[in-house]
Amino acid sequence: MKRSVVVILALGIVAAGAIGSGLWYAEQQSLAAKPDVHAAGDMLVKRGLLSRIDRVDYYSAGPVFYVYTGVDDSGRVAYVWVQGGQPVMKQYANDGLSATQAMRAAAAAQPPLVQLIHAVPGLTEPGASGPGDPPGTSSQRRVLWELFGLTRQGAYEYVYVDFHTGAVVRTYLLES
Repeated sequence: MKRSVVVILALGIVAAGAIGSGLWYAEQQSLAAKPDVHAAGDMLVKRGLLSRIDRVDYYSAGPVFYVYTGVDDSGRVAYVWVQGGQPVMKQYANDGLSATQAMRAAAAAQPPLVQLIHAVPGLTEPGASGPGDPPGTSSQRRVLWELFGLTRQGAYEYVYVDFHTGAVVRTYLLES
């Protein structure tokens, strides 16, 4: 009886992981089919913000952005956040942590994610310290890494890590 329960629980965790990964993959595929994503990418190239676009992600923890990752004319990898078809901010990748470094910083501060499903560079509202925080008095946005994955216990968790310092800003554990 105990063995059956353990097997059923293990299969449930595996199925939940597959569903979560599948939903993320479906979202990424649907981004590629959206004309506004292509139009904004063309605009970024025409304005010289990026000369090549390698990836487009969707970031929705707070303000909603399309995040374009690519290379500019100087050959540097950069992130450009687009909202409402207009660029909001550009950040060079080597000015902060990589997704791998953000994972290491998150693991040092808390129980680590055992499976990373996605990592997206994001922006806060002006003056907010993390996703969901009300804006403060500062007009500056904060660049964060949004890490989403599975914990050892099989729960899904969002971890937000400061792009520049590696400090864990906020975590959200999703209850099943």
